[in-house]
Amino acid sequence: MSTNPDPPLLREVARLFAQRVGEYCFSAAIAGVLGVNVIVAMSLYMLSGSPAGQWDPVSLWKSMGEGKKFAAIFGLILALWTPVLLGARAVCRITSAQLANQKLALSAIVVDMLRFLPSALVYALVIGLPVMMGSSCFFIPGLLVASLFTLVVPVSVNEPVGIFPALRRNFSLVRNVFGGLFLITFLCAVVIGGVIALRVASIDRWLPAIGVASMGLRLAIPYVPALLLMVLANVGFTLIYFAARRQENPMASSAYPQAGPGG
Repeated sequence: MSTNPDPPLLREVARLFAQRVGEYCFSAAIAGVLGVNVIVAMSLYMLSGSPAGQWDPVSLWKSMGEGKKFAAIFGLILALWTPVLLGARAVCRITSAQLANQKLALSAIVVDMLRFLPSALVYALVIGLPVMMGSSCFFIPGLLVASLFTLVVPVSVNEPVGIFPALRRNFSLVRNVFGGLFLITFLCAVVIGGVIALRVASIDRWLPAIGVASMGLRLAIPYVPALLLMVLANVGFTLIYFAARRQENPMASSAYPQAGPGG
């Protein structure tokens, strides 16, 4: 039995996105504004107290005290992952509502993102730490680890379970559909890496070496395509989540169960 929905996954992702492009872009914009601001704030905190114009990462790291290093590691993980998880929550909520033929107001999307914030902070650490450790070894291990957690948010949207039961449920579903999840994650990482490389080779030479505006632009330029990929990827993850559920129960009366009140 195929692990992908019918019609084909990419076609279904494009159809769902086109149907509610405004809602998806609205959710991505919230995550993007939050992400750029918290990462800039965290970067400025790391630079505070360093010698003027000192941007070399190795020298900057050596100049920090142990407490600041600890705060920098966990602060960056939270700053990088929390907006992504909030955006993923909104996307999975919209997609699940579409599949259940439900209307979803923009205010309901924002409220749901706020409700999910405490869980997102926990997931940011639970997912971000092993991904960081995997990525420090090599590119692929980090992607493999990230792919293992890709159904956490769809589970949280569609099943009334808590934070850690959602993680266990994620792992029970991922094992049957891991190939598709890893392929989506890998392709997104390649595209984002290409955008960053293009920015470094072209736009960076025209930006000032220091300054809040310059830092914000360096982060915002790759963030736009990254947010679009985040939206499309999480539409796909939600479809794969339902496909994994259908594998568990092929005799289910509905291809796409009603979206539940997940936490």
